[in-house]
Order: sequence, then C-alpha cells, then structure tokens
Amino acid sequence: MYGTLNLPSRVSQPAIKVPVINLPTTLLYIGFKPGSKTTIIMCFDNGWQFSFRIHNAKDIKETSLKFDIQIIGMPSDINIKYNCKW
Repeated sequence: MYGTLNLPSRVSQPAIKVPVINLPTTLLYIGFKPGSKTTIIMCFDNGWQFSFRIHNAKDIKETSLKFDIQIIGMPSDINIKYNCKW
C-alpha cells in the first residue's frame, strides 16, 4: 500500500509490480444510514465509502458485541487499473 510490497531481494526480482493506490486521507461525512439506528456511513476523499455496524449475533441481550465493516464505495479506477477480483 505504501510502495513497500514486492520489493526485490538479493536473490530475486519481483514477478509483478504492485501499484500504489490513493488511500483516503480526509473524512468528509459521517452519519447514520437512513432508516437505521445501528449502521453508520462514512465517506472519505478519493472515492472511499464504508458502512460500520455494531451488533450481537443473537436475539437475546448479551455483553458481547461485534463490529461489522463493509466497503460500499471505492475509486472507480481501482477495478480498471488494478484488475481487482472483488
């Protein structure tokens, strides 16, 4: 991510070049997802968007909570330039 992956060693050269992508640097928006009390949407610069949710995996109340993060937006050129399989 910072240009340190896949560097050459003393005995071999890298098989592929790992590109450096534009990571988010500034939080532009944070707020609840419309109609939800547990999901927060965070929008960053460079086209990055994430959804965060705190929940427990059961129907009963318990002290153990889980933190769920999903990517909902990324720069469009990532899939084109870097041929991401996701």
